[in-house]
Amino acid sequence: MGQPQPPEVEDVTGDTDWHRRVVDRSLRSATKRSIDRGSNLIRAAATLLERSNGDGFTVQDVADEAGQSLRTLYQYFESKDDLLLAVFEEAMRAYGGLIRAAIVDLDDPLERLAGAMVTAVRGPEVSQSGVDRGLARMRLKLSQVQPELVGRAQLPVNTIVRELIDGALEAGQIRTRDPEGATFMVLALNAGYITNNTLGNDWGVRPPEVYGLVSFCLRGLGATIEDEWLEAVTAKLRFPARPDGDATPFGAKPRAKANKARSRPAKT
Repeated sequence: MGQPQPPEVEDVTGDTDWHRRVVDRSLRSATKRSIDRGSNLIRAAATLLERSNGDGFTVQDVADEAGQSLRTLYQYFESKDDLLLAVFEEAMRAYGGLIRAAIVDLDDPLERLAGAMVTAVRGPEVSQSGVDRGLARMRLKLSQVQPELVGRAQLPVNTIVRELIDGALEAGQIRTRDPEGATFMVLALNAGYITNNTLGNDWGVRPPEVYGLVSFCLRGLGATIEDEWLEAVTAKLRFPARPDGDATPFGAKPRAKANKARSRPAKT
């Protein structure tokens, strides 16, 4: 008699539940490992940005900082620009989260727009100067070679500003025939202001204070506001503690008088 043969195993092609579960778990595990390693490399690059005060570093430096080989780094990022773009994407995602968290207590559409503008301009105050300079230089560099990808990376912030402009427009508190163009102008002024404060003023004239910039934008959109109103809005923002330990509330000014705060709808 011959030896008993093992039962024939059916060739599964995805119709069996256990097969799908095994494949799904395998894919989830591999995806998580890839994301974890990629995140580790991004954090290492951000650390080098801070440590070098925004100056250059090599991909080998990043691999060493992350405790990975250069070969591993190139499995996840095809070039240094690709890695820097990922760092910028993560920074913009955090930036967008910072803005949304800051205005969470505000319900009035114009207050939410104003609060977001103040937060966007003053956001770098809660980060390290080296990272700020590195991100500013990185944005300028990447914009020259991959402007469309830089634009997509800024989607978390762009989306917030457009939503808030639409909300204030629907409430009759601002006026514009071109909401997308208005969004561009607000974002461009914000980016220019931050770059000027981060990398240095190359215009030869003194820039406005934060309130001056925000008031200029809001009044340009047709809003009728007073300085006291903007100060009171700022006092309502939820903002992280400053890295230097300064206990002064974010955006607070000695002359702020919340009891006088008021805004009026834009005239039509």
